[in-house]
This record gives sequence, structure tokens and C-alpha cells, in this order.
Amino acid sequence: MFRSAAASAFAVAFLVFLAGCERARAAGGHPAPTPPVSQAVTAPAPEGCSLRIAAALVTPALPGAPSFDQARREFLGRVRAEPMIFLREPGAPTSDTLPEALRPSLALLQRGTPGGRVVQVLKRHAREPSVLRSLLLREGYLYAPDPQDALALATELHVGDLFDEPEVWHQRGTEISRLTLKRVRGARVYVYAEGSRAGQNAELIFGDRVASTRAELEAPLHRDLRALAEAEGFDRARILHRGEHGLVAELRFGERWVRAWLPSEGARLSLGCTEDDRSVAAHREATQARREALARLSAVVTAQVDEALRFDRPEGEKTAERDGQLRPAWFAAYLRGDSTFQVDGHSYPVFDASGRPWPPQVCVDFVLDSFERASGTWFAPRGEAPGRRLGSVRLDSLGIPNRRGVLGFEKFAVSRPDLFEVRRFQGAERIPFEQRSAFFRFLEENADLFRPGDILAIQGRKRDGRIHQHAILLERTDPVTGFPYGLADQMKRPRRRTFEGIMAEAPQRSLLYRIRPADALLGLGGGLRKEP
Repeated sequence: MFRSAAASAFAVAFLVFLAGCERARAAGGHPAPTPPVSQAVTAPAPEGCSLRIAAALVTPALPGAPSFDQARREFLGRVRAEPMIFLREPGAPTSDTLPEALRPSLALLQRGTPGGRVVQVLKRHAREPSVLRSLLLREGYLYAPDPQDALALATELHVGDLFDEPEVWHQRGTEISRLTLKRVRGARVYVYAEGSRAGQNAELIFGDRVASTRAELEAPLHRDLRALAEAEGFDRARILHRGEHGLVAELRFGERWVRAWLPSEGARLSLGCTEDDRSVAAHREATQARREALARLSAVVTAQVDEALRFDRPEGEKTAERDGQLRPAWFAAYLRGDSTFQVDGHSYPVFDASGRPWPPQVCVDFVLDSFERASGTWFAPRGEAPGRRLGSVRLDSLGIPNRRGVLGFEKFAVSRPDLFEVRRFQGAERIPFEQRSAFFRFLEENADLFRPGDILAIQGRKRDGRIHQHAILLERTDPVTGFPYGLADQMKRPRRRTFEGIMAEAPQRSLLYRIRPADALLGLGGGLRKEP
């Protein structure tokens, strides 16, 4: 025992010595370079992992992106983004790197009003893609150190504003995609060239990277922590060290925090080792089914976004008085095998152009449809006998009195504590969104109240003077802060949005409730299904 501890101490000291030699060599000395940390230690965990972590901790630390790191909640609450880890901040353009003619635009970006200055530069150089790239992208990244600028970039800037080449390359997280140019009514639009999204328009969110060639996307400055968290089962990370070859972090698996070495290959991270492999393996096994269910739920959200299902409000209506009236008429037409249905003399399609069922949705429909579809319950497409294919979750079997109303659904959920955990926000927790910083702070400080798969509702006065409720599906949380950033909802059409995107139009609204479905609603443990 003593010899083992002494050997470990000696090994760590030796690694520190090697790292010091590396620094001396970089300063002009001659000691041989230290090999990358991912190759330096190969001893088994946990002792071997402690040595590997010790080796990483004495390598040069990269600074991260302080502006983003210190205000993650402000960015993730406002801007559609990937919750990546930056090794360093992408470099901004400088007067030395730009032609003299562009220096006034650079000065505007440096001294103008956050958010507005991005829009002004975009308008000023609207027909100059290469100029916009040099002014608004940072080493190819859609990045800004100010949340308002980041919001303007993600909202106003499109791939077609930045390029006019026949093909360009796009990176989000670890995924690199080839995009091809097409013209839509004279405008440049880039679409995915291959894969499941082939032909769909490419969009930009905060942290995306775009370039004219794939080679320009080598050596990324970001690391994809979300993908690793979803694959390995941890829900929170404290980054202890950012290095060229990987990260050292404390990861939370259930209630246990474990130090880990996360080697990187480009933007991709892997779980190299932990200091408690047994506890980690047990937690991963226990949560595997739930993680797979959440992945299916996320795939269903993607499908609904792609299908662009219409919101259930008759054409021309401006208020919510008649919300929900289209779906019963759609369902009757669907069962008859009709291709269209009519309400108030206006015709609506039963199927989309690809033959997929196209039922109108209110916000609660979108959330509950997502759970049903993830289990396999959904309407048969055109060409098959009309009816619902039955998966493991069929909510009609529960006899919900009003499954389409935000308050009605809450009332039912309260009555079924075996299926739902309901938490109403009260008093000082009802922070109006117009107090954004306080609203976001509450979410971060109470991050453990939220997890993927939760149903959220907001309530408050809108511009029409009436009190409205709206239901939202929580798809993802930030693996660093736990902030509930990945929201999906139905308003006009299914979309992935942020709190800013959903609540800015009526900022007097606040959180109303959080409903957590039992595992059965995720199709686990037999699901919820009764034969008709």
C-alpha cells in the first residue's frame, strides 16, 4: 500500500518535471518535448486515471472564452446555440486585417449599440458576402462576446448573406455538412447536400462555423460537451482544465461528482477515464433506457419541425378565441379518406405534399403528440388505411377531460401523481420575462428543478390585454450550468426556440408550472396503452 502511494506520488512528480521541461524547451531550452497527454499515461483507472488527470493539469491551460463562459445563461436564454466549450475566444477582425474602406464598419461594430450595430453592418454590406464574412464572423464562427450582438447574428444572418460559392461547409458541434447553393426568388439559399436533411435549408445558430472549404474547418476552437453528456449520462460538468488534447472536468452522474479525463479529437470529446468507473458504469446502465427515450423524443421534435404542422387557428383569426377548432374537422376528414377539409369556407389539406398526416396543433397538442409519436403512436400516412398506429403510449386511454388546454392539462396532471409530478411556481418565483437577468438567474440557480422531457408552461398578459397560457417542451439543458435552454413549442408552427424567442413578444409572462412525466410517458416500463 505504501509502495503504491509512493509510486503514484513519484509518477505525478515526474510528469510535472516533464511538463516543466516542455515549458523550458518552448522558452529556448533543449529538453525533449512531452508527448500529448492522451499518449503519456496508459495505466488503468482509478489510479491510472488520477495520473492521467495530473499529467493534464500541468500542461498549458487555454483561457476559454470568458465573455461567453461568465454569461452562459444570458446567451443560452436569448440565443439559439450549442452549449459548447471554447478553448479560446474566436479572434475578432482588426484594422490591421481589413482594407481601409472597411474600417468605418469595424468602428461601428466596436462602438455602436449592441445588437443594432450588427443589423446596421448587415444592411450596409448586404450585397458583399466576403465583406460580411470578414466583419461578422470570427475565424469562421458565428460568435460575439455580447449576448445582444449574438442574438442579432443568429436572428438576422443567413448562410446566403455570407457566401455565393456553389458549395460551402458548415459545422455544428461535431457534425460537418456540405451545403449547396440554390436560388429562391432571386435570393441565395444554401441547403444540405446529403443525409437525412438533404434539400432542407441550412440555418445558423450561435457557435456554428462556416467556410468555403472543408479544410478551413480543421482545428476547431470548440468542444462538443452536449453530445458527450447525452452519450455518457452525466448531467452537469465543472471544467477544471482546458488543454489542446482534452479537458479535465468534474462530471455529475446522478448524485455523485467524479473527476474525469476527456480527450478530444477535433470538436469531439470522449470519456477517456474517470476516478470512479464502477459508479459511473452503474449510473450509465441505469439511465440508458431513459437516454434512448429522450433521443427518440428529440427525433420526433425534429420531424414535427420539418413537417411544419400548422397551428390550430382558423385562417384570418387574430385572437385565441377559436383556437383548437380545426383539429376535430381535420380528424373527421382524415377518417373519411378526404384530401382536404373546410372550415368557414376555407380549405385546408389533410396531408402535406409528401403524404404525411398534417393535423393542426395547439401548444399542448404539440407536447403530447411528441410523447405519443416517440412511442410509435401516430396517424398512418396517405395510401394506408386511415387510423392511428398504436405505440406504447396512447394518452386517449387516460380519459383526460381537456387534453388541449394548458390549465386543463395541469388539473389532470395534479389528479394523477402516479404519472406526473407537478410543481407550480409561486410568489417571488413568478418573475416576469421583462426582468430578463433576474429571470435567467432564477433558472440557473434552480437548475435542478428542470430536466429534459419536462413540460413547462408560461402565463401572463399579452398585448391584447388578456391573460394567456402557453405550453413548452423542454428538450435540453446546459451540461455546464443546468440552464434549461433547449425549448420546443408550437406557435404558428413547431419550432426550436429560446425563452427570448418565445416570451419577448409578451414579456409580462412568467413561469407557471413544470410538469414532469413519469417514465411510462417516455414509453418505459410498458408505457401507457389500452387497445381500443
